[in-house]
Amino acid sequence: MRIGQNPLTRAFLPPMPGLVAAIITHLPNRKGYHAQRFEVIQECFKSLRENAGVELPLYVWDNGSDKQFRNWLLRELKPDYLTLSPNIGKGSARTAIMRSFPLETVVCFSDEDIYFYPGWLNAQLELLRGFPNVGAVSGCPIRTQFRWGNKATLKWAGENAVLRTGHFIPSEWEHDFCISIGRDWAAHCQSTAGEQDYLIEYNGLKAYATAHHMQFIGLAGKLGSIGSWSGSAMRDDQTFDVAIDLLGLLRLTTTERYTRHIGNVLEPMEQDNAYLRLPLP
Repeated sequence: MRIGQNPLTRAFLPPMPGLVAAIITHLPNRKGYHAQRFEVIQECFKSLRENAGVELPLYVWDNGSDKQFRNWLLRELKPDYLTLSPNIGKGSARTAIMRSFPLETVVCFSDEDIYFYPGWLNAQLELLRGFPNVGAVSGCPIRTQFRWGNKATLKWAGENAVLRTGHFIPSEWEHDFCISIGRDWAAHCQSTAGEQDYLIEYNGLKAYATAHHMQFIGLAGKLGSIGSWSGSAMRDDQTFDVAIDLLGLLRLTTTERYTRHIGNVLEPMEQDNAYLRLPLP
């Protein structure tokens, strides 16, 4: 039995954005590892918005945070789109976000512990639009990221662009990244001693032949097809990188550092220090 007609039959949804920032959050408590996490998350959102250069719609997917944090999201942050979910893992949440938008929407994805420097968005959009068949563009060059998921990028660069190898990423950036993830610097230097950076030059643009899953931009239509579930909260990241590569899509990173991994303790960002934005030699 049915009485009347659903009023949504003649209704229209508001237009979807062509460009959107998306961040997955997880703050289950304020103890131990998470004791200073809230301040880190606040800095992430603040730097993203202030340094994007444009008004950027914001999608927050919250994976099982506590009531206090969710109240902050609702009453203080007030994102344009918000999903409050049990913790389904970052990989599943990322896929759901990508599939929420039209194919042509550029999704600027980030973990909640990233700092954004001025100009981060334009620098990454330039590579997304200036290279063909791009899957993901990130803004933080890290040497260890060349270890996987770049076969398609290196093959394309070898056939269509100038591909240079060497040590181009400043050691200061590598050291800073190691501090942010608690990695021993001496061990890191030893493990990466024989590794190379891959630098692509194409139509006046320069990019590294890799990308980082912690922060990137890409088209929803290209990345929404990637879905994985391992049962682990954090181990889908490398699988995601490799999946982009297996689709034959390019994975690129800006040659300047436009984003930075903070870690779980907020320290002064020192934006004016030269080592944070060293030019490519």
